[in-house]
Amino acid sequence: MNRHVRGFTLIEILVVVSILGVLMALVSVLVLRAGAHKQRMQTEQLVTAYLPQAIMRYQQEFKRLPPMSIKELNLISAYKGLAITDNSTNECNEALLVALRHGDFSTPLGETDLPTEEPFGNTDGDGWNMAPNGFGGNPAALEILDSWGNPIIYIHKNQYKEVVRIVMKNGDEVEVEAVKRADGTYYNPTSFQLISLGENGVFDGDIDDPDLRDDVMNFTMRESRE
Repeated sequence: MNRHVRGFTLIEILVVVSILGVLMALVSVLVLRAGAHKQRMQTEQLVTAYLPQAIMRYQQEFKRLPPMSIKELNLISAYKGLAITDNSTNECNEALLVALRHGDFSTPLGETDLPTEEPFGNTDGDGWNMAPNGFGGNPAALEILDSWGNPIIYIHKNQYKEVVRIVMKNGDEVEVEAVKRADGTYYNPTSFQLISLGENGVFDGDIDDPDLRDDVMNFTMRESRE
């Protein structure tokens, strides 16, 4: 007895291929979203927990906040003589990292202390005239990076009126000031501000809807800036 074996028609094959294509697209979207969520969570941990805790430990030990400029570093005997070959950018972050990694600090900051996968970098390409204590002979003026590879912005209370210049991973240079409330007072007026410009690399603090802000900060904006 002959048995007739029915094959797939072209239309059926096209339908299956279409379904598989939709499923693959959905999986890709979910993977991308999961990756973006992980990056943001890591940066939030860095900006709101890890770095603030390290800065507060430093303040408790030395009775002052970590410096955010080379000039400030050189006023402290442990850091005298440090200079950078080209130091017009990223200085707030570079000085902070030196302070937190220096051998005189009882709990120096290391790579394993930070949640980001590549916690240090050198987006502006400058270098130290001599390797600071705790840098293992590396002359690069390293910065603490967020999950998107851009320097974290550190501004302490004594420098809130200063403009800091940051070079992003893509080479763009941005100017950032300490963030104010609508009434003109600063957030964290007695301590410091830490800011990541987020995935888009621009400051979104003027956006009224907090769900649309891309920035990550160690304070909560309760109203938009004027």
